[in-house]
Amino acid sequence: MEESHDSLKEELLGINDTLMALLQGIQERPDFSDERFHDWKKGCADIRRQIMDEVFRVAVIGPIKSGKSTFINSLFKGDYLKRGAGVVTSIVTRIRSGKNLRARLFFKTWSEVNADIEQALVLFPSWDRQTTDNTFDIRRAEDRKALTRALDKLSPELRITDGTFNSNSVLLSLYLKGYDRFRTYISTDSSNAEFSGKRFTEHQEFAGEDSLAVYLKDIELEIDSRSLDSTIEIADCQGSDSPNPHHLVMIQDYLMRAHFIVYVISSRTGLRQADVHFLTMLKTMGISENILFIVNCDLSEHESQEDMLNIVNKIKEELALVQPAPVVYAFSALFNLFRSMSDGLSKRDGLRLAHWEEEADMVSFSQDEKKKFESVLNSKLSQERSSLLLKNHIERINIMVSGILRWIETNKELMEKDASGASSAIETMGKHHERMMQMRTLIKSTLNGAKDEIMIKIKSEIDKFFNVHTGGAISEATQFINDHEIAVEKYRSKLEASGFSGSLYLLFQEFKQAVDSFMAQTINPEIARFSSVLEQRIQKALDSVAQPFYSMAIEDIEGLKASVSNQAQVLTGGSAGQRLLSLDSLKFSSGITLPSSSTTLNYSSKIRAGAAMRLGLYSMTKFFKKVIKKSPEDEREEQMKALQDGVRLIKGETQEAIKFHFENYRENFKFQYIAKLLDAATEHLYTILMERYQSYDTDIQTLEQMVEKKGAEREEIINFLKQVESDARTIQDHIEKFRNRINKAA
Repeated sequence: MEESHDSLKEELLGINDTLMALLQGIQERPDFSDERFHDWKKGCADIRRQIMDEVFRVAVIGPIKSGKSTFINSLFKGDYLKRGAGVVTSIVTRIRSGKNLRARLFFKTWSEVNADIEQALVLFPSWDRQTTDNTFDIRRAEDRKALTRALDKLSPELRITDGTFNSNSVLLSLYLKGYDRFRTYISTDSSNAEFSGKRFTEHQEFAGEDSLAVYLKDIELEIDSRSLDSTIEIADCQGSDSPNPHHLVMIQDYLMRAHFIVYVISSRTGLRQADVHFLTMLKTMGISENILFIVNCDLSEHESQEDMLNIVNKIKEELALVQPAPVVYAFSALFNLFRSMSDGLSKRDGLRLAHWEEEADMVSFSQDEKKKFESVLNSKLSQERSSLLLKNHIERINIMVSGILRWIETNKELMEKDASGASSAIETMGKHHERMMQMRTLIKSTLNGAKDEIMIKIKSEIDKFFNVHTGGAISEATQFINDHEIAVEKYRSKLEASGFSGSLYLLFQEFKQAVDSFMAQTINPEIARFSSVLEQRIQKALDSVAQPFYSMAIEDIEGLKASVSNQAQVLTGGSAGQRLLSLDSLKFSSGITLPSSSTTLNYSSKIRAGAAMRLGLYSMTKFFKKVIKKSPEDEREEQMKALQDGVRLIKGETQEAIKFHFENYRENFKFQYIAKLLDAATEHLYTILMERYQSYDTDIQTLEQMVEKKGAEREEIINFLKQVESDARTIQDHIEKFRNRINKAA
């Protein structure tokens, strides 16, 4: 029978607490003042904190309207996420099981709202404050009135471009529409609101209404369900095919922190080009291995089981061209949801469920696939998760218990020796103690030296990667800007309807969309890949530094045992080949994450001023050439030349924006990520090595006082040591059984 991660975690916490209690009992004895017990107790406290804080993150991704929210609702057996609300999936909604039913909404700050609006107003044709230095502030009534006038004056030709509503005008309208409702929630600092119990469903209004959702940054739900344990976080990510590049960046940010991915594909649409692009991007990022695919079958769309299976098989074949050996399951998430909440369905949904129940073949297939999927998912969320998150902890506990047993063995040997033998043994141990103190200093200085050397080497690579001139990814971005062709000629026909300012605005929006998409689809995955390469290098370099010290510790322990003890061998609590560092586990436990790429490139309105100046220059040149009366064709040519100059200005401004953006990102990447990761890794290694060396260190003065004990007092100490040894060996037996079960689960 498979064990749940929750039960394994509780058992590990029990082992850890038992060890902590044993250490506390030793410390309470006035005979023993050894500092190592304090350090080991601190290690136990750290292990408990890390176990309790660890979160296993599962990202649910896929195209818009593929059924991601419905799938997650089916996991929790209730309509907790608003289904079919496209805007909801433009926000990452994080869900966990808990004791309460509540939703926490995290809002943008006023500065973030105003920054969004400022960027949407760059080159906005009817905005009459392009050249002023005053920044926009939606809290000012005059600014809201000015923005309303600008939107009212916007021509129909500019409201709809290429058959869709202009995203900037929509964004600005939504901010204005939602302002009165949201102004009480937002502040200059981060703010949030909570809806719990009977008010829980109110969060769906904020998430599902565009004018309210535009003010949201993040949503966190706690659901009073036992379907999943509280350390699992399920994230409903926005559509992977969203036309907004910034939505894609939000997905990327979460995926870099996720342990596991569920990718949902609708049987109505099948695998599309957007899915292929997205899955290829995941490969570049180095996170494409741990994915389960779901074909979410719409039972109302398929005439028969054969029709549904044909579509499912086609999707599997196409997936195999992108993802080697994809693991695919096909079932209806909506059917599963309706069946789990049949008593609370509306009349309409009840009729739909009854109709589907009549399709016996399709329902049987869907249910079989659902059971297979749940079996694999439970394995991922239980056994594999336990191996990933708990294995390192049990090894640390084992080292500490082995250290206690060595300490007991040494003290028992000394108590049973005569004065001469005890004196000789203490002298030998004193030399080992001096060596240990020297090793402590040596290990610290060696690790710090290695850290500094690694950072020096990596710094130059980071600087090169983020340099716009040295052939890295950012150089690739500037090359894209230089090479990207804007068909200025197609705007000739727009000049009459939209005017020069309107045409320049449309041209700018087309170019900005291309650049933002390139950054999200090409540059950000390259940054993730580059980060992974550096992490592997750090892992390898630190392993090579730490492993010899670990091997030396084992050799010293064996030497000390041979010189002091004649008793049977005590388990060493690890081998020389044991891996001491897992950067992936360390990142998750310490909360160190790759800096977000969601910061948008900032543009200024000087593009418009420069292009308008060129237009005026061309007109003046014509005037001085005594072309008094200009034909419409002449004016159009002047405007076309000004638009062409506008393209050059836009490209130059974009390159400046790229340079500024990545100069800041480079420093964050260097010092807020790589340097922090190096610090955490070297500190972790130092702790592990010290736990190993402390297992044979000793307090010589305490030993000398102990061997001087006589008669009943001496016997009482020996009996105490025997009891501690018995307790420690019991813990060690539990550790061995627990370790075997973890290994079987891997």
